[in-house]
Amino acid sequence: MTVRTAPPGRAGFVHDPEAIDAVHRALRQAGVDFAAYLPETILYPVMRALEDDPEVLSVSVAREDEGVAIAAGAFLGGRWPVLLTEASGLGLSGLILARAIVQRTPMLILAGHNEALGERHDYTAAARRVSEPLLRGLNIPYVVVRDKREIGTVVREAQLTVRGDRRPVAVLFPRHSLHVEEEHA
Repeated sequence: MTVRTAPPGRAGFVHDPEAIDAVHRALRQAGVDFAAYLPETILYPVMRALEDDPEVLSVSVAREDEGVAIAAGAFLGGRWPVLLTEASGLGLSGLILARAIVQRTPMLILAGHNEALGERHDYTAAARRVSEPLLRGLNIPYVVVRDKREIGTVVREAQLTVRGDRRPVAVLFPRHSLHVEEEHA
């Protein structure tokens, strides 16, 4: 699937099918079988791949904190969850993330964007600027994927930490990590 991120005739980026497949494959290899997600632009194709996977129960949510709560509930119901959201939405989830930590309710968090790399829209700036400080403040380990070649390893190792530490762990995906420059004819 190709999703344009720039108007026709202007330089832009499209989702990289290899990178999207690497995320999906790593999640499945790590045993993730439940996905809660709030639709967003960077991780959208990963969400679609999980929706299309018959071995993954996928739930679209209306708010980020609702996604955290549903992912936590999925773990309590015997599933290994992943939450997919924009990093800007993590700022809305502080209380329920803190509760998940206190209750030792593990979940993998995949978040599009981070606080510095490749941001194009000012309307997410305030929330985006607090996403990494929030993760640090809650002592939630996180990694920013800088190159698509590290996706498989980072996602699998993050899920290993989720299982071992029984707490949330986040992987942040700046736009360039899941996109390639659009070719022009």
